[in-house]
Amino acid sequence: MRDLDKRIQRSINEAVIRPLPRSLTDDELDLEHNRVVKPEAPIPVRAWITYESAAIHPECEAIAWTPKAVLVKVRMASGATHEVWVWASAVDRL
Repeated sequence: MRDLDKRIQRSINEAVIRPLPRSLTDDELDLEHNRVVKPEAPIPVRAWITYESAAIHPECEAIAWTPKAVLVKVRMASGATHEVWVWASAVDRL
């Protein structure tokens, strides 16, 4: 039943957030002063991902990070994947 609840919640989330997720800007990332670290394998996390009119908190994968931000890959129930930079404080390791 728990897996069904998760799938239902994902479908509801996706119906609400049809546009693309909002990623941090180049100015916010400041990659000139913040080195990007890439792990050997993605790390399971849960992250707050924002859209124009909503925010979701799905399970996803951390695929890179800086001291202040994390690049997460989120897979939608539709099969689409998005990579989005979010603030590190918006991410929890699973």
